[in-house]
Amino acid sequence: MLLVRDMVNGKSKYSEFLNSPERITTNVLASRLLKMEASGLVRKTLYQERPKRYAYALTERGHDLLPIAQAMCRWANKHLPDTWVPPDSFMQAEPGT
Repeated sequence: MLLVRDMVNGKSKYSEFLNSPERITTNVLASRLLKMEASGLVRKTLYQERPKRYAYALTERGHDLLPIAQAMCRWANKHLPDTWVPPDSFMQAEPGT
């Protein structure tokens, strides 16, 4: 769900995901992106040939997870201290946008 959150907030590149506050490790990130792509949640697009680098974007199926991510943020902000407070643009975003 963190990658869904990050993509909705405009992140698309591997290095951007690595810089998220949760500090996901490279091997876990690579595995999650592969699984999300295989599940049809994200698509990757080559943006640099040498070395090969890809940008990732949510598919319609991936965007449909947005209400779940928003609900998780509301719950965490209510019940867990010091959690990430999402910007209004994230909380007001609609699935598929």
